[in-house]
Amino acid sequence: MSNHEDELLNEYVLSTQLLTDGEPVRCVTTAVHCDSPSSSSLELLSGSQGGVVSRIVLPPSSLSEEKKPSAEGNGSKSGGGEGGEPLLEIQPGGANTRHPHQITAILSSSQCSNTESIGEVYVTGCKDGNVRVMDGKTHELRHVLEGHTNAVTSLSWIPPHNEGDAPWLVSGSWDGTARLWSVAPNSHGSLGTLGGHENTVSVAGLPAESSGALRRVVTVSAGVAEGNSIRGHTVRVWRLTPSSDGTMTKSELAAQVANDHAGPMRDVIYDPDTRSIYTCSNDGTVKIRSTDDGTCSATLAYPGADRPMFLSLCVVGDWKTKAVIAGAEDGNVVVWDLAQQGLNGTNREAQVIAHPGCVWKVAALQSSSTDFVTACNDGHLRIFTRRYWRSAPPSVISSFNQSVSEAKASRSTGPSPEEIAKLPQWEMNALTQGRSEGQVQVFNKGGKAIAAQWSATSRTWIEVGEVTGSNANAGTLNGERYDHVLPIEIDVPGGGIQKLQIGYNNGENPFVTAQKFIDDNMLDQGYLAQIADYIRQRAGESGPTLGMGGGVAGAPVHSASSSVPAPMEVTPMYEHLPMKGYKIFDAGVDKKGLTKVLAKIREFNSAVPAADALSPNEADGILDSLANTLAITNRYHSSKVSDAELVTIRKMILGWDAKHAFPALDLARMTALHPDAASAKRRGYWEEILGAALKTCLGLGEGAAKEVAVPMLTMRLVANSYKGGSGSSGAAGGLMDRILECADTCAPSNNKNVRLSVVTAVLNASSYMSASSSLPSTSSAVRVLDVVGNIAGSGKYEPEPMVRSLVALGTALLAPGAWGAEARRVAKERGMGSMVERMASGDKARAVAGEILRILS
Repeated sequence: MSNHEDELLNEYVLSTQLLTDGEPVRCVTTAVHCDSPSSSSLELLSGSQGGVVSRIVLPPSSLSEEKKPSAEGNGSKSGGGEGGEPLLEIQPGGANTRHPHQITAILSSSQCSNTESIGEVYVTGCKDGNVRVMDGKTHELRHVLEGHTNAVTSLSWIPPHNEGDAPWLVSGSWDGTARLWSVAPNSHGSLGTLGGHENTVSVAGLPAESSGALRRVVTVSAGVAEGNSIRGHTVRVWRLTPSSDGTMTKSELAAQVANDHAGPMRDVIYDPDTRSIYTCSNDGTVKIRSTDDGTCSATLAYPGADRPMFLSLCVVGDWKTKAVIAGAEDGNVVVWDLAQQGLNGTNREAQVIAHPGCVWKVAALQSSSTDFVTACNDGHLRIFTRRYWRSAPPSVISSFNQSVSEAKASRSTGPSPEEIAKLPQWEMNALTQGRSEGQVQVFNKGGKAIAAQWSATSRTWIEVGEVTGSNANAGTLNGERYDHVLPIEIDVPGGGIQKLQIGYNNGENPFVTAQKFIDDNMLDQGYLAQIADYIRQRAGESGPTLGMGGGVAGAPVHSASSSVPAPMEVTPMYEHLPMKGYKIFDAGVDKKGLTKVLAKIREFNSAVPAADALSPNEADGILDSLANTLAITNRYHSSKVSDAELVTIRKMILGWDAKHAFPALDLARMTALHPDAASAKRRGYWEEILGAALKTCLGLGEGAAKEVAVPMLTMRLVANSYKGGSGSSGAAGGLMDRILECADTCAPSNNKNVRLSVVTAVLNASSYMSASSSLPSTSSAVRVLDVVGNIAGSGKYEPEPMVRSLVALGTALLAPGAWGAEARRVAKERGMGSMVERMASGDKARAVAGEILRILS
């Protein structure tokens, strides 16, 4: 039904569906692009999990709220209304718009007042911790704003009091801070930091105070774990006073409200029409708040018993069409019609729009528009409207509904034949011992997945019934049946994402389950609160544990139902593989060690040709400054390494011969561990430094196996480069094949320190490979096999280096995509299983070898 007076439908319908780069879309913003003084176009700018910016130019009708005549009737072929097809451009600025990690926030200058003072730009927040300012017309990178030490997940403009002043940018991060920035062309940089938050911070600019130069901003936090709950999630309203020269900001906490949500807050916005702050939370509610002190005046709740985690929200429409939109982790979008309901009361009736996957972001299409856009995990952007003449054609709506249905169906079926084939055979169940009374294990019995319960008294498995998959979350993990098998993505060094799964049974303590998961996968302890809260939201804390309800033998197994679907996937898990993180060589990174290295450099500086020698300033002032920075390791989070210091290292490694270059290699090894020195903007330096070091080492030819200093320090430099920031690790990743060639050349060394350095470099290269989404060539994983074969054949390696070489091999075999598949094919073709068995000397080596043999079986 529609309201014919203003041509509004009673509920939202799909208007446009757009596929971007195919990766999950993490963020989206709208931008009004001025094509000429008399014309403009509306664009969507999105950022994906793959680090790609996409630009979509919408038809001219998107800028109008009025119906225009259409020869084709309601809608259009594109689903975007009449006036032409949306135009998609992936990476509109070429390599300039490619990010080293997923893009988690994006913001256009169209969303702020006084655009003229900063120009037509858009800003991105990335998981590498950097904020990037991009030109809105050419898409060229203008500035990189550095300062956050973890992912940047929230961006907003802070308006000025005086219309002629430029807006400020505020960014929120996983590092527990919000940072203030100037993005004006001639004065970009940091204006200050708002600290003291509880984990992840979301931000929103507020109107300036009516008098004076004071600006305001609101920040919200995710909270911290306290026992078995998450507390401390806090709304903070700040007053900001700029310094007289505009380069700094004094901040004052004006008000704060804590713990009025029942879970972490995930987003915050400000709406000028209602003059209110809106927050959303993992508890499945949106709260409407006062801009003065942050207190809650009304709560909007998800219209159902099982509330999902709200990740994002926006407000659309004018006073006649005002609505609040929230995007949820379970793939639902919720719409509350405030124009009909007003701002008072709770639990209003709401429209729920299902999506095929998690909805990471919702955004208003433009100010005063009733339309909004969603960014979905299935790689699509979708625009929804209440204007009936903008609704998508029936074929587009049908395709969307079908994708939603298929996604739901894929999460609620039983195990596939492939998954069943991986389960232990029922006939061999006597060989599988249960761990505790009542444990449930899934077996393959005649091609069907059957669940059995362990009886500690009789020491046998008792068949319960066939696994039918009636619970959308239920599944098997490592052959064990769980009420809920939930996907978890973990960021890993090198810019990649590790996809894991966690098994949980109803009635268990989520914090205990989360802690075991962290221990089993050797994850950072800081993930505990996030994982536990995720389990509670996805699984709930009620319902019987599977097998504890006295089920009848032979009856189908049905675990507790859940309205929150999750993919079921049986993935082999190993205790030792793949390698997670990196091994490093950090000996000598202190005042004593650095003094020795600098003394040797100065000694050799007088012996090299004058054209290659360091200047007095380089040999003394610059190197002393670098050594002082490196020696104070507890200040690495805030100290800086200058370009001049990296240029000096590069000069020595590029210009000095093998006889004299080794102390410079040692200094580079230490410098690679400094976050600022190894940051993304320094990648060019590290490409030259590593490239020259490898050239020097390979230039030794057959003598590389007999030399000590250059091979050892080159391999240690390589190993540390993978551990360093995205600049050094990215450079090492780009030189992967060259690094493995050098390691292969040095592998037969008679020196045990060289051997340990070689195998550690190969291990770190494999770990980088495992965590990466791209490699220079598909042969990289096979090159690891070559080096490990050389190591095994030398007969020289001690137990610990041998274990590292086995872990490197197993990690390469598990490399993602075509690299790992090719490595496994070649390993089987070469019959490397027998070599692995010969290498297995000692308990740890035998355990790793056993896992490799499982991979190759």
